Amino acid sequence: MTRKIDETDTDMTFGEHLEELRKILLRVLIVLLVSFLVLFTFFGKDILELVFYPSYKDFVTNKLLSGLANITGIEIFKINENGVNMFNNSLSGQFMLHVKSSLVASFILCFPYIIYQLWSFVRPALDVDVRRKSRMMVWKVVFWFMLGTSFSYFIVAPLAINFLANYEANANISNIIDVNSYLSTVLGVSLSGGLIFQLPLLVRLLASIGLITSDWMKRNRKIAIVILLTLSAIITPPDVMSQCLLFIPFYVLYEYSISIAKKIEKVNI
Repeated sequence: MTRKIDETDTDMTFGEHLEELRKILLRVLIVLLVSFLVLFTFFGKDILELVFYPSYKDFVTNKLLSGLANITGIEIFKINENGVNMFNNSLSGQFMLHVKSSLVASFILCFPYIIYQLWSFVRPALDVDVRRKSRMMVWKVVFWFMLGTSFSYFIVAPLAINFLANYEANANISNIIDVNSYLSTVLGVSLSGGLIFQLPLLVRLLASIGLITSDWMKRNRKIAIVILLTLSAIITPPDVMSQCLLFIPFYVLYEYSISIAKKIEKVNI
């Protein structure tokens, strides 16, 4: 079968590839910088409020769990009832809160553009058919990233905040949380979810080039469960409910990835 090449494609030297990559990275940096400046200048306080929102009693997840507690009588479902006491011990601490939160918000907002630019760099080397299919893959990467980030923000973050802010190693120790520690926890958990939700796409890629098969994934399911449980424990606090809530979608993603690998194998037969 002959390889279909776009007529507009031309052979490029290694130096030309580097120059093209430099231009793409420069465009990405400019877009990120402009986005950051706009968000920081006009929406900085709103973005920071979104970061703090999972610790509030009226956050959507906290309200739903509180309602569930009232129905079932299980008090453990009531989370973040009293909010979180925070402090800042750095002269530039509150300014840096705005900077960090606006930077992460800028990255999330520009993520589709970043992925598109990376795809545009490798596009000339792809067959016409592969190029057409990979265009849809770009949007799938964005979709799974946004889904994972949203899941972690709305589900994992409030559970992690509730556990860590109320954990007592000793009754004589009061929990007054460093606001930068709080910020790092919420942003880190949210972004981690976005990255881990890329699992189905990673499996699709590895299955396409023959590195893994659905049978291999089934045989190693027990090992995968241990790895997923470990990841859940690392991302969330040592709280069984939080870990289970994160492990369940991870495991569903793994089983879904097996079905993806099986479909790839049928196509390649």
